[in-house]
This record gives sequence, structure tokens and C-alpha cells, in this order.
Amino acid sequence: MNSLRALACLAAVTSFAHADWPQWRGPDRNGVSSDTASIVSALPPEGFKKVWESTAIPSDHYGGHGSPVVQGEKVFLSVVWHERVPSESREIDTETMQKFNHRGVPKPLADKMEAARENLPKLRGAKLDEWIEQWNKDNLDASQQIALGSWVASRFKAGKTAIPLKWLDKVASREGKPFASGAELKAWLDAEGFPEDLKTKVYDTVPNTIMVGKDVVLCLDFNTGKELWRWEQPGKPTGRKSSSTCAVVDGKVFAMLSSDLVCVNEADGKLVWKAALPGKGPGSSPLVVDGKVFCNVGSTVAYDAKDGKQLWEQKAARGDTTSPTWWTPSTGKPTVVVQTSNKLLGLNAADGAVLWEAEGGGQSTPVASGDWIVIYSGTKDVGVRAYKADAAGKPQTKWSHYWLTRRYTGSPIIHEGLVFNMCGDKHLCIELETGKVKWEEVVSSAISSPLLVDGKIIVQENNGSHIRIIKADPASYQQLARAKADTLWCASPVVSNGRMFLRQKDKIVCFDLRAQ
Repeated sequence: MNSLRALACLAAVTSFAHADWPQWRGPDRNGVSSDTASIVSALPPEGFKKVWESTAIPSDHYGGHGSPVVQGEKVFLSVVWHERVPSESREIDTETMQKFNHRGVPKPLADKMEAARENLPKLRGAKLDEWIEQWNKDNLDASQQIALGSWVASRFKAGKTAIPLKWLDKVASREGKPFASGAELKAWLDAEGFPEDLKTKVYDTVPNTIMVGKDVVLCLDFNTGKELWRWEQPGKPTGRKSSSTCAVVDGKVFAMLSSDLVCVNEADGKLVWKAALPGKGPGSSPLVVDGKVFCNVGSTVAYDAKDGKQLWEQKAARGDTTSPTWWTPSTGKPTVVVQTSNKLLGLNAADGAVLWEAEGGGQSTPVASGDWIVIYSGTKDVGVRAYKADAAGKPQTKWSHYWLTRRYTGSPIIHEGLVFNMCGDKHLCIELETGKVKWEEVVSSAISSPLLVDGKIIVQENNGSHIRIIKADPASYQQLARAKADTLWCASPVVSNGRMFLRQKDKIVCFDLRAQ
């Protein structure tokens, strides 16, 4: 039985209906659904059967990548809702820099790359591709080839039409530092010595609007997708960074928004309390256990679920993308497990004191089961790693499977003695006790986390363009179904009562997955 489900304290303070998906990674925070509905093992040619779609909901730079949750007959989503409004001021923001296709690279590498771009041999087509591939091999290490290879290739193919990096770096240096007016932006471009053609391009790319944000919690009807209520307050523009998934516990909705943790009534959306967060716009999601709300938002903070009073803060547990997990090994104390940027930390749930630290770190949420913790991390030689508690309740490494890939973000699943990891462009099934790989398949899956329901794994692929259904069978890799879904690739799928809820670019959609 999973550790979160087994917790007596969790059972005492939290009531989850049998098929609900009330928080990030589901009722037990492990990616496993308790839904007993039988779902499809094959699909008709037309793909998934759509039940409804919501009204417009922004995403990415305008609404983040948070996932929906389901409690009872309601679907919930927390969003920092952005809009652009006309303004005299001008601001270079993350969306602007994305339009410029800017990447920050070390100066020696940038200089070498720019020299090569400005003196490209006269090649076209396959010959140019071969030259670029060789240049990347000669000048980028293995990790850089994965992270930067395609970007370097795009700049080489643009040749002398690409904006020189020295100018892009100057533009990036003003990100988040608004100009009072268009005239002030022009004066800065003149003072920095931008060439005339680039001054025009930069001026035309920086919008004559500014981003404004409001904090929103939405409640939709499970059966129709119609909005039942909406809570909102003025917020701060935090862009795509704000990608938190809310939690619904004991009749309350807990949401981490642009600068506040808010608690509203599940029934009507009325505000119960709000508390200031120590950082802005988290991408992590709250964990509600034992009357406390644990948040990772630059530091890990615990709040009282009744009134929002801050109980403790642990500044050593840094980060705002990975979400905390609850672990109760058979020995030791109830522990809040957090991946920071470069390590795995165990915090005393009572006071936030650091109980232990271990190798790990990154953006993936750890998963716990009994005495086991499994993480997915880009730290060298860690990758998918299993820890088991020793006599003192501290994690000891049992096995690891590491490979070099671009993203280490999706979270693993532990189920019936097996670990499933569906990220890093690879699908893996591993025996929990031994670390033996039962199967391995190369698939373009990244960022989004999978879920397991009815003995089947549902996972996004190809940047969210498709959903794949796989049999959770250690004997062999078996793809059961695959269909177009056009999902928001950073959000994760949700299943409740045989329905699948997906966040798309501009709405939530509901599909009927029940076997006929």
C-alpha cells in the first residue's frame, strides 16, 4: 500500500472520494488513480470521444501550465490569468526573448559559434547539415549537444541574417526592467550602439503593451464543463513560471498563485484566507497533509490549513518547480521530501528541520511508497534512482539508471513493486526491489508526468500532440492505443470516473475513456 494512502494522519484529515484526482499526481501523490472504471484498450479511427470543452482559458506566457484536478462532481484549475493592455511603457519580457530565440551560453562558446556563423562555408542542403553536425561534435560536449545542438543549427542555417548574440545578450540584460516610454527604449538602443536595422527590429518586437495578471481559481461542472464559480483577485504578472496545480482537501481549495497562497471554499469559491508566499509565481504545487499546507516556492514553507498562519520555513530547501512529497517510512519521522536544484532533502514535517540529504535535485516530484523513495534527476549518475529507508529512517541508495537526455522533469510511478518512468525520451519499467529493467522503449515523452489507471499507463508524447495508452505489464512493452490530443505539453493528464481531463492551449477538454 502506498505510503501516502497508508498514513493514518492523512486519512484522519483528508477525505478523497474513490475516483477523485484532487491534487498534483493524484490522491496518493504517486500518479496512480483509484478509479475502478474500466477504460479502453483500443480506439476507433476517429480517436478519443470528446464529452465537452470549457470556455477559453489562457496558458503558457498568459496562464502557465498547471494541471486540472477533480473532486466529486467538480473540476478545478488555478491560473495566474495574464492579459496585455496598452501602455506608454515598454517591457522586454520572457515572451519577447522567446521571439528572438535567445539562449544564454558561455562567452567562449558564444564567440566561437559566432565566428563560425559569420564565416560559414558555401554549402547547402545535406552538405550543410553534415558540416553543422560535425561542428557540434567538435565544439559541444554531450550535454550541450542535447541542450543546444538544434539551436546552434538554426543559427548556422540563418547565416548572416541571424541577430548577433552580442546584441541579443544586451536585449536580454534589460529583461524585466521596463522602459517608461517608447522614446526611452529608443534612447537606450542609441546609447548601446545598436545598428540601425537592429534598432528597428528590437523596437518593433517589444510590444506597446504590458502584461497584467490576476489570480484565478476556476470551478467547472464535471459533466458539462460549464463554469460553476470563479474566484479572482488582482495579481502580479509572473508569466509561464506560474504553473501550480491546486489541491482540494476537506471542502477547501488550496492554490498557489502569483504571490499568495489562497484557501477558498470548494462549494462556492468564497475566500477563507490568504497568506503571502516568500517568492513569486511558483510552478510547484501544494501538498496538504495533517492540517498543514506545504509549499515549495524559493524555500519550503508550511502553513496552517485552518487559517494560513505560517508555521515554519526551511530556506535550505530551495526551488519553485518541483513539488514536495510526504514520506512515512516504517522507522523515522514523518518527512516532507523535496528536490532542490542540486540535492534531495528530507524535512521534519513538524518544524522543517533538515533530517537528511541525499544525491538528486531537479524539477521532477519524488514519489514515495512504504520505505521507498524513487526520484528522477539530471544529476550525473542519478537519473531514475531508488532509495530505501535504513533503521534510522534515512534513505540509502539501492539502484540507479542514468542516461543523458535534455529533460529530467516528468515524475515516476510506483505500482505493485514496479517503477514506471515515462520521461527523457524513454519509457522504462523497473523492478523496485532489484532495479532490474523489465522493458525499455524510446519514445518522445518529456516534461509531462504519466498516470496509471485500470492497469494502463496514460502518457503524453511529441510535445503533447498525442496521448499514448500502455499496458502496465512487466512482461513486455505493449502499446494499446494512441490518438491525437493537442494537449498543453507541460500539463499532465487526469482521469476520474472513466473520464480523461486534459489542458489544451486555450481550454480544458474532457474525453470519455470508459470501455464500451
